Amino acid sequence: LLSNYLLDADLTAKRGERWNLMLINLTKEQVKDVFGELRYMGADYCYRYDKGNQKRTDEVEALKLHLGSAKLGNSVDIRLETKELPKIEPYAVVELENAVYDPYVQRGNFAVLVDRITCKGIRAVVGKGNV
Repeated sequence: LLSNYLLDADLTAKRGERWNLMLINLTKEQVKDVFGELRYMGADYCYRYDKGNQKRTDEVEALKLHLGSAKLGNSVDIRLETKELPKIEPYAVVELENAVYDPYVQRGNFAVLVDRITCKGIRAVVGKGNV
């Protein structure tokens, strides 16, 4: 019901506009409940978008982490608010630092509720099958 209300409320948004709905700080236990064991698969740069020119710039603003989720049986992408690639071996078990659930509504041809998780840091868990 709440998501229907939020989607209806976005009908006045311009095409391509995003509205942030809420920020929920996640504990390490909540992250583990949702995703299970997380394994580092790699990361890509997130580049700043220039709304005036409607083009991607060469300026890096964050990283997109690719993590394997044991509970979901799939990989998840999580935004890391830093510009430096983490020094973590592939497939290492990891923990997120200061994880935040930050969903938003994106308006295109119709409103879509988009789940987004961000974090301030990531670290390898010692003694969890890591080399």
